[in-house]
Amino acid sequence: MNNITSLYSGNGFGGLDKCNNCPVRGLSFCSALDTLALEEFSALSKTRSFTDGQLILTEGEVNEYIGSITEGIVKVYKLLNDGRQQIISLGFPGDMLGNIIDAEYNYFVEAVGKVKICLYRVSRIASFAATNPEIYLSILGKTNQQLSHARDWLVLLGRKTAKEKIASFLLLLSEHHLGSETDQAFKIPLKRQEIADFLGLTIETVSRNFSSLKNQQLIREQAGHMLIIVDYSALKNIS
Repeated sequence: MNNITSLYSGNGFGGLDKCNNCPVRGLSFCSALDTLALEEFSALSKTRSFTDGQLILTEGEVNEYIGSITEGIVKVYKLLNDGRQQIISLGFPGDMLGNIIDAEYNYFVEAVGKVKICLYRVSRIASFAATNPEIYLSILGKTNQQLSHARDWLVLLGRKTAKEKIASFLLLLSEHHLGSETDQAFKIPLKRQEIADFLGLTIETVSRNFSSLKNQQLIREQAGHMLIIVDYSALKNIS
């Protein structure tokens, strides 16, 4: 049994009450639905939890399902011929996994820490959309949003310096974890090597620039992979 099939064989999502109390209710593609439509749509869903490092989607699997991350972070990556990973994006709560167009998944998705995903069969979404076309518009909107983020990230990888890349990465995590400019601590979910893979840098360059930002008193690291942005505006200027 492959990963995504076992995902769909998990427990039911729990109905309308669970959807209404979902932490990403306003961020997921199902946010376009009114109460009556959401009640019908919730009956089509399954949920499953994943642990750190567990593979969720595998490149080449048939694209039968589409999911919404309700908790945690995932990394989306391609495998190079020599076995190295190229992380192409991170998925956060409210983000969509899969799509309604491709015949196969063209990337790997892996849990970074604990992850929960709400999952739907693409075929069932098609039937549901016959009377609720707004779900397709919402899914297409999410797809367009992901393409926009991918274009922005290409600019970052192609034109920014190492320090600018790391500053942008830290701001990305801060915004998703905290939502605003704050001196609260948040967790860095990726190891140094994974950050290097994500930003197209060496691990030595990542470590050197983290040290530089700490010496400039722009960030402060704490135990348990926690980090505080001390000077948000200055870090924003660097990014």
